[in-house]
Amino acid sequence: MLFNTKKDFTLIFVFLFIFILLSSISLFSILFENDKSLLWPFFGLVSFIALLFISILKTTYFRLDEDVLFCKSLIFTKKIFYSSIRKVEKQKGIYAGLKFSTAWRGLVIHYNKFDELLISPEDEEIFIEKLNERIELRKSGKNF
Repeated sequence: MLFNTKKDFTLIFVFLFIFILLSSISLFSILFENDKSLLWPFFGLVSFIALLFISILKTTYFRLDEDVLFCKSLIFTKKIFYSSIRKVEKQKGIYAGLKFSTAWRGLVIHYNKFDELLISPEDEEIFIEKLNERIELRKSGKNF
């Protein structure tokens, strides 16, 4: 079962912050030093960052396979076996661990002894329900 990532203001806010920062540097260079040489690198960098953010939004998803939770974003992947998942909870506060999230809020998957992963499926309630079903089926030894 495939779950797309939640889309909210977070990536847009980050992109705008970077755009304003780079614009300020370029504008400072043009106005105060009369140097227009930073104009093309500015456009190139902003275009690259915009394409990167769009790519992140298009390639981030979470898939519930038979034995594993599979998370993908760009070229990065993470597989978590259901048997290693200890707890799934909604994010509280600012999270600082491994993230496969495009939204400000998401779900924290606690697995193994100390590992955590932040994800942001579109429909968190259905995701938690389906994930818990698969975890329980794995614990009972049944197949799907």
